Amino acid sequence: MKKFNNKIKNPLSMLMYIIAIFLGLYTIFTMYNSYAYISNLVDQGFVITDDIKSVVTYCVGASVPYLFYTIAIWSIGYIINKLNYIINEIKLYNNEIIREDVKLIDDNSTINEKIRIEESSDDINDKI
Repeated sequence: MKKFNNKIKNPLSMLMYIIAIFLGLYTIFTMYNSYAYISNLVDQGFVITDDIKSVVTYCVGASVPYLFYTIAIWSIGYIINKLNYIINEIKLYNNEIIREDVKLIDDNSTINEKIRIEESSDDINDKI
């Protein structure tokens, strides 16, 4: 469980996953309602083989759009999560490079450097 929590850190991707779960449940609910409606028609004397085209059209039209929305929203959440992971890895990599380039100086050490600043003019070029 700890490994799973480390993978999902972006609240937007978590929101997309939650919405996808609810849409997935609604997709299952619409499939069940389609089945219940058609089985009720069969109990009343409807013959499925005579009008199979309308039965398939009804079932597909009722549930497939929600299945598509579920997959699309889950995919968006997945992409956001992966982009967030890539961005964090790039930031971590850049921070490691910066740390390697920085030279740390002890507080007890003294720096003995003299800085000489001269104004830029033509006289300096003559001196050189």
